[in-house]
Parts: sequence; C-alpha cells; structure tokens
Amino acid sequence: MIGIVADDVTGANDIGLMYAKHGYKAEVFTNYDGLDLSTVKADVIVLDTNSRTDELQKAYAKVVDATRRLLPLNCHLLTKKTCSVFRGNVGMEFDAMLDAAEEEFAAVIAAFPKNGRITKDGLHYVHGKLLSESEFSHDPLHPMKKDDLREIVAEQTTRPVYLLNYRTIAKGVAAIRGEVEKFRHCGGYLLIDSTSQEDLQTVAQALANERFIFGSSGIAEELPNFLGPPRVGLSLKDLPRNNVGTLIIVGSVTPQTKSQVNYIRDQGLPVMAMDTGCLFISSDREQEVNRVVEWAVPKLISGQTALVYGKHQPDEIGMTYEAAASVGINRIEASHIVSGTLGEISRRVIEATGGKRLIVAGGETSNDVCRSLGIIGNLVLKEIQPGLPSGLSRGKNELLVVLKSGSFGSPDFLAQAIEHLIKL
Repeated sequence: MIGIVADDVTGANDIGLMYAKHGYKAEVFTNYDGLDLSTVKADVIVLDTNSRTDELQKAYAKVVDATRRLLPLNCHLLTKKTCSVFRGNVGMEFDAMLDAAEEEFAAVIAAFPKNGRITKDGLHYVHGKLLSESEFSHDPLHPMKKDDLREIVAEQTTRPVYLLNYRTIAKGVAAIRGEVEKFRHCGGYLLIDSTSQEDLQTVAQALANERFIFGSSGIAEELPNFLGPPRVGLSLKDLPRNNVGTLIIVGSVTPQTKSQVNYIRDQGLPVMAMDTGCLFISSDREQEVNRVVEWAVPKLISGQTALVYGKHQPDEIGMTYEAAASVGINRIEASHIVSGTLGEISRRVIEATGGKRLIVAGGETSNDVCRSLGIIGNLVLKEIQPGLPSGLSRGKNELLVVLKSGSFGSPDFLAQAIEHLIKL
C-alpha cells in the first residue's frame, strides 16, 4: 500500500494519476471522517487535507491526523504531496508527517519536468524562468519571491535542509544512494535536484526502497517502474453516462486557466462570468447565484457545455478584494467565499439537470465543489494531459469528473477534457 497526504484535491488527483498510469488503483478522498480506510481496496490511498491556505498550526494538525489514519495500513511508502512550486505550508506539513510517524528523515523532490518545473542547485525554475520571475511571483495568496527551495522549506521547520545536486545524479544510482545514506544520519530533509525526466528516473530507482518521499507528483510517475506490479489494479467499467451537457466551473485565476477559458469562448461554447464583486452581501450573492444557475441549467439540459467562471482580470480581482474589504473580509476569506459560491452553483445546476460530467479548474474551487456535491473522493481514471486525470466520483453523486490544477494544461485543455469525458 502507498499512502499519500496532499494539500489540495487537484494535487491529490495529480499524484494519484501517476500511479494509475501504471495500472495501480488510486483512490482519492477529500472527506474521510468516519471512513474505515482498512476497507478500501486500492493500491494507493490519497488523503486531501485542503490545507494549503490554512494557518500553520491548523495545517500541521490536519496532516498529523491524516498520517495517523494511514499508518495502520502499513504503507511501504508515505508521501507528503505538495504544490510543484512549494506554495503553502510546506515545511510545517513535512514536519507533521514525520512527527506523526515518529521519523526524522525524508527525501524531497519538487521537480515536474513534464509541466515545466525543474530544480538545479536547489533553485527552482518554471518553464525556464526562476520561480521568483514566473507567474507564481504574482500569486494572490502565495506570491513566490524566493528561488531556493531550501530557504522556502527552512522557513517553516527546525529540521535541517540539505541538497543533493544534479552533478551527483549524473553519477548514477549508487552515488545517489550513498549520499542519501550519509544525510539520513543527519536527519531532516534532503532536497534533490532534477533537471529532466531522465534525472527523475534515476532518482526514482535510487529511492525505490525509501519509506518517505515528499514533494510534487513528478517523481511518482517514475517510481512504479521500480516498485513492482499493482496488487489490486485499475478496472474501468459501468461508468455513469447520460445526454446532459458538461458543466465547467472555473475558480483559478492563473494565466493557463484564463487562456483555457478564452479558448472555450473562441470555440463558440456558452461562457458566463460570475460577478465576484457582489458576493459579500447575502442578498446580492443570492441574486447572482440565481442568475448564473438560471443561465446554466437550460444549456446543460439541451446537451450543451456550460462554463461558469469568476471574473479573473487583474482589475476585476482588485475590485473583488476591495468589495470584500469594505465589509471587513480579508483576501483569504474572500477567496473562500468565491470558491464556495462556485460550489453552490455547481450543486444547484447538477441537482436541476442530473448531469454526469463535471470539470473544475482550481484547487480551492475543486474542494468546495466536491463538498457542495457531497463528493468524498474519486477513483483516478485516465490521463488527459500531463498531471491532469479524469475520475469517477465517490459519495452522494456518481459523476465523471476532471479536477484541474489551475497552472496545468495547454490552452485547449478544457476542450480536450470535454471530449475525453464524453468518450470514456
């Protein structure tokens, strides 16, 4: 059994996909209170704590709890899954997993070359740009102003943080294992460079017997090559289908997601912008929710795709935060209200139409949509693009879902996802 704790649902699905591609059955759970994990038949269990935007101590407590739920399963590998650019409570959540397991050492790999993330000499790059020069430097909740991943982790932990650089990786598996053993006795975190997929493959072979591997999902694509065949295995059958259209809910404001929304609009598909500036007074919010639902429902019933997004241009985001501040609501709370409203809209539309196909863009939004729909998790199905899978939801509603990380995917991704779900 492989046990994983992720800090948001899109990342949970992302890493689950890496194993599903190798035939492993990966189950993701966003709500696991009252769930007996020992009854879950899977090769990989991923628990989403939805803790990326939490205060440090709250995030720590969530990860401790999730790790303690996994420990009785005797997992041979435990992973603390993070954002691929280390946004959020990274060091604190690393500590939480090690503390819960009463361990002192973990290997850490952030690189995800297939999605443009590489690490060289501890410095992280996104599509060829240093992290501080990438779009993530302007992230509204987690602006990334540092490039050295060691510094980012060290800000939130008292454990030491070391580096195994790309020069050692070039020497091969034996050299990597020798360095790992040396640092294991020091305790803390060994951050490992990776500048290419070939580097990840070499690192995965070297770390195949490690019990704790932390970081992004990139390394998980290579690990199954050295872990042996799945015990349970993935089976695709009896998937839910009907003639209702596909609902797309977009909460992410990343450049990648904006380009994907524009692509759908350019294809002539129905697109509706939710006015995020009027969500902080209850009467105005209810009126806006009704407006959007009344627009989307007939589209889906007629078999069309309907895309709903929160206004996402820089001036619109600024006006949204100003409207929130005027009634005493801070940015994090305002973001939760926006994503929560999108969740409510998704619930009302799906309930009114009986739709079976749902695509969501953005980690926070995906969590709120799942919560609103009574979805407690999903079985990871097939890859659409790198790091972006489809899934079969678990819980109150059985839907075919795509929960997309905001910063992943080509401009035509949403169009590809629509066709993918129709053909499953």
